[in-house]
Amino acid sequence: MSARGEALRSSAGESTRQSILAAAEALLARGGEEGLSIRELCARVGVTPPTIYHHFGDKDGLVTEVVDACFAEFDRAVAADERVADPVEGLRRAGERYIAYAVGHPTHYRLLFGRRPDRPPPSALAAYEGLRRLVTAVSNAGRLTVPVEAATQAVWAAVHGTAALVIAGFITLEAPSVALVREAMLAQLTRPAPRRRRGGERRSR
Repeated sequence: MSARGEALRSSAGESTRQSILAAAEALLARGGEEGLSIRELCARVGVTPPTIYHHFGDKDGLVTEVVDACFAEFDRAVAADERVADPVEGLRRAGERYIAYAVGHPTHYRLLFGRRPDRPPPSALAAYEGLRRLVTAVSNAGRLTVPVEAATQAVWAAVHGTAALVIAGFITLEAPSVALVREAMLAQLTRPAPRRRRGGERRSR
Protein backbone atom coordinates (compact mmCIF):
# COMPACT_ATOMS: atom_id res chain seq x y z
CA MET A 1 0.00 0.00 0.00
CA SER A 2 1.28 3.47 -0.88
CA ALA A 3 2.11 6.03 1.80
CA ARG A 4 -0.93 8.04 0.74
CA GLY A 5 -3.18 5.01 1.02
CA GLU A 6 -1.77 4.17 4.44
CA ALA A 7 -2.37 7.74 5.62
CA LEU A 8 -5.97 7.67 4.40
CA ARG A 9 -6.57 4.33 6.12
CA SER A 10 -5.08 5.65 9.36
CA SER A 11 -7.20 8.81 9.17
CA ALA A 12 -10.36 6.78 8.56
CA GLY A 13 -9.53 4.52 11.50
CA GLU A 14 -9.03 7.49 13.83
CA SER A 15 -12.27 9.06 12.62
CA THR A 16 -14.13 5.84 13.38
CA ARG A 17 -12.49 5.65 16.80
CA GLN A 18 -13.54 9.19 17.67
CA SER A 19 -17.10 8.52 16.47
CA ILE A 20 -17.28 5.47 18.74
CA LEU A 21 -16.01 7.48 21.71
CA ALA A 22 -18.52 10.28 21.11
CA ALA A 23 -21.46 7.87 20.82
CA ALA A 24 -20.31 5.89 23.87
CA GLU A 25 -20.04 9.11 25.89
CA ALA A 26 -23.62 10.03 24.97
CA LEU A 27 -24.92 6.59 25.96
CA LEU A 28 -22.97 6.58 29.21
CA ALA A 29 -24.18 10.07 30.08
CA ARG A 30 -27.75 8.93 29.46
CA GLY A 31 -27.78 5.64 31.33
CA GLY A 32 -24.44 5.04 33.02
CA GLU A 33 -22.25 2.02 32.42
CA GLU A 34 -25.19 -0.36 32.63
CA GLY A 35 -26.94 1.61 29.89
CA LEU A 36 -24.07 1.20 27.44
CA SER A 37 -25.20 -1.43 24.93
CA ILE A 38 -22.58 -2.49 22.40
CA ARG A 39 -25.41 -3.36 20.00
CA GLU A 40 -26.93 0.13 20.27
CA LEU A 41 -23.49 1.71 20.03
CA CYS A 42 -22.74 -0.19 16.82
CA ALA A 43 -26.11 0.87 15.36
CA ARG A 44 -25.40 4.51 16.16
CA VAL A 45 -21.94 4.56 14.65
CA GLY A 46 -22.56 2.11 11.80
CA VAL A 47 -19.90 -0.42 12.76
CA THR A 48 -19.80 -4.03 13.93
CA PRO A 49 -18.75 -5.28 17.41
CA PRO A 50 -15.33 -6.48 16.14
CA THR A 51 -14.54 -2.86 15.23
CA ILE A 52 -15.27 -1.79 18.81
CA TYR A 53 -13.05 -4.53 20.19
CA HIS A 54 -10.31 -3.76 17.66
CA HIS A 55 -10.04 -0.17 18.90
CA PHE A 56 -10.70 -0.65 22.64
CA GLY A 57 -10.17 -4.30 23.53
CA ASP A 58 -13.47 -4.73 25.37
CA LYS A 59 -16.35 -2.76 26.87
CA ASP A 60 -14.37 -1.92 30.01
CA GLY A 61 -11.53 -0.54 27.90
CA LEU A 62 -14.00 1.65 26.01
CA VAL A 63 -15.57 2.98 29.23
CA THR A 64 -12.12 3.70 30.66
CA GLU A 65 -11.18 5.80 27.62
CA VAL A 66 -14.45 7.76 27.77
CA VAL A 67 -13.98 8.45 31.48
CA ASP A 68 -10.37 9.43 30.85
CA ALA A 69 -11.45 12.00 28.24
CA CYS A 70 -14.16 13.36 30.57
CA PHE A 71 -11.63 13.75 33.38
CA ALA A 72 -9.33 15.67 31.04
CA GLU A 73 -12.18 18.05 30.18
CA PHE A 74 -13.06 18.37 33.87
CA ASP A 75 -9.44 19.14 34.74
CA ARG A 76 -9.31 21.91 32.14
CA ALA A 77 -12.50 23.44 33.52
CA VAL A 78 -11.18 23.51 37.09
CA ALA A 79 -7.55 24.41 36.30
CA ALA A 80 -5.89 27.24 38.21
CA ASP A 81 -6.51 30.79 37.07
CA GLU A 82 -3.04 32.28 36.70
CA ARG A 83 -4.47 35.79 36.96
CA VAL A 84 -5.25 35.25 40.66
CA ALA A 85 -2.22 36.15 42.79
CA ASP A 86 -3.66 35.18 46.20
CA PRO A 87 -3.35 31.35 46.54
CA VAL A 88 -6.29 31.12 48.95
CA GLU A 89 -8.50 33.06 46.54
CA GLY A 90 -7.24 30.79 43.76
CA LEU A 91 -8.32 27.75 45.76
CA ARG A 92 -11.69 29.34 46.48
CA ARG A 93 -12.34 30.02 42.78
CA ALA A 94 -11.21 26.55 41.76
CA GLY A 95 -13.75 25.10 44.20
CA GLU A 96 -16.45 27.26 42.65
CA ARG A 97 -15.47 26.09 39.15
CA TYR A 98 -15.48 22.46 40.34
CA ILE A 99 -19.06 22.73 41.58
CA ALA A 100 -20.18 24.74 38.55
CA TYR A 101 -18.82 22.09 36.16
CA ALA A 102 -20.46 19.27 38.12
CA VAL A 103 -23.83 21.01 38.19
CA GLY A 104 -23.55 21.96 34.52
CA HIS A 105 -22.63 18.41 33.48
CA PRO A 106 -24.45 16.19 36.01
CA THR A 107 -24.54 12.99 33.97
CA HIS A 108 -20.88 13.26 33.08
CA TYR A 109 -20.01 14.03 36.69
CA ARG A 110 -21.82 10.90 37.86
CA LEU A 111 -19.87 8.97 35.25
CA LEU A 112 -16.56 10.32 36.60
CA PHE A 113 -17.25 9.39 40.20
CA GLY A 114 -19.85 6.66 39.86
CA ARG A 115 -17.28 3.90 39.42
CA ARG A 116 -13.96 3.17 41.08
CA PRO A 117 -11.73 1.24 38.70
CA ASP A 118 -8.81 -0.83 39.97
CA ARG A 119 -6.46 1.72 38.45
CA PRO A 120 -7.64 5.35 38.05
CA PRO A 121 -7.11 6.75 34.54
CA PRO A 122 -4.13 9.09 34.09
CA SER A 123 -6.38 12.14 33.69
CA ALA A 124 -8.10 11.40 37.02
CA LEU A 125 -4.72 11.39 38.73
CA ALA A 126 -3.80 14.60 36.87
CA ALA A 127 -7.02 16.28 38.02
CA TYR A 128 -6.29 15.40 41.64
CA GLU A 129 -2.70 16.57 41.25
CA GLY A 130 -3.99 19.89 39.91
CA LEU A 131 -6.01 20.36 43.08
CA ARG A 132 -3.03 19.35 45.16
CA ARG A 133 -0.89 22.02 43.45
CA LEU A 134 -3.43 24.67 44.40
CA VAL A 135 -3.25 23.56 48.02
CA THR A 136 0.55 23.38 47.85
CA ALA A 137 0.62 27.02 46.71
CA VAL A 138 -1.28 27.96 49.87
CA SER A 139 1.22 25.96 51.92
CA ASN A 140 4.20 27.61 50.19
CA ALA A 141 2.74 30.99 51.12
CA GLY A 142 2.80 29.91 54.77
CA ARG A 143 -0.97 30.01 55.05
CA LEU A 144 -1.96 26.33 55.35
CA THR A 145 -2.83 25.06 58.83
CA VAL A 146 -2.72 21.31 58.12
CA PRO A 147 -0.58 18.99 55.96
CA VAL A 148 -1.01 19.37 52.20
CA GLU A 149 -2.46 15.89 51.59
CA ALA A 150 -5.02 16.20 54.38
CA ALA A 151 -6.06 19.64 53.12
CA THR A 152 -6.34 18.40 49.52
CA GLN A 153 -8.64 15.56 50.54
CA ALA A 154 -10.70 17.90 52.73
CA VAL A 155 -11.21 20.36 49.87
CA TRP A 156 -12.18 17.53 47.54
CA ALA A 157 -14.63 16.12 50.08
CA ALA A 158 -16.25 19.52 50.60
CA VAL A 159 -16.72 20.43 46.94
CA HIS A 160 -17.70 16.91 45.92
CA GLY A 161 -20.27 16.66 48.69
CA THR A 162 -21.72 20.04 47.82
CA ALA A 163 -21.86 19.20 44.12
CA ALA A 164 -23.56 15.86 44.81
CA LEU A 165 -26.26 17.50 46.95
CA VAL A 166 -26.94 20.18 44.35
CA ILE A 167 -27.12 17.64 41.52
CA ALA A 168 -29.49 15.45 43.54
CA GLY A 169 -31.75 18.46 44.15
CA PHE A 170 -31.43 18.56 47.93
CA ILE A 171 -30.04 22.11 47.84
CA THR A 172 -29.65 24.74 45.15
CA LEU A 173 -26.42 26.27 43.92
CA GLU A 174 -27.59 29.62 45.32
CA ALA A 175 -28.36 28.23 48.80
CA PRO A 176 -26.49 30.01 51.65
CA SER A 177 -25.17 26.62 52.78
CA VAL A 178 -22.97 26.36 49.66
CA ALA A 179 -21.03 29.51 50.54
CA LEU A 180 -21.05 28.62 54.24
CA VAL A 181 -19.42 25.25 53.61
CA ARG A 182 -16.81 26.80 51.31
CA GLU A 183 -15.88 29.60 53.69
CA ALA A 184 -15.90 27.34 56.77
CA MET A 185 -13.54 24.96 54.97
CA LEU A 186 -11.15 27.75 54.01
CA ALA A 187 -11.28 29.25 57.49
CA GLN A 188 -10.34 25.89 58.98
CA LEU A 189 -7.58 25.07 56.52
CA THR A 190 -5.95 28.47 55.99
CA ARG A 191 -4.75 31.48 57.92
CA PRO A 192 -4.96 35.15 56.86
CA ALA A 193 -2.14 36.68 54.88
CA PRO A 194 0.40 38.47 57.09
CA ARG A 195 -0.14 42.20 57.30
CA ARG A 196 2.42 44.24 55.45
CA ARG A 197 4.35 46.86 57.38
CA ARG A 198 3.71 50.43 56.48
CA GLY A 199 6.61 52.30 55.03
CA GLY A 200 6.84 54.64 58.02
CA GLU A 201 6.52 52.01 60.73
CA ARG A 202 9.53 51.22 62.82
CA ARG A 203 10.50 47.65 63.39
CA SER A 204 10.29 46.56 66.98
CA ARG A 205 13.63 45.98 68.61
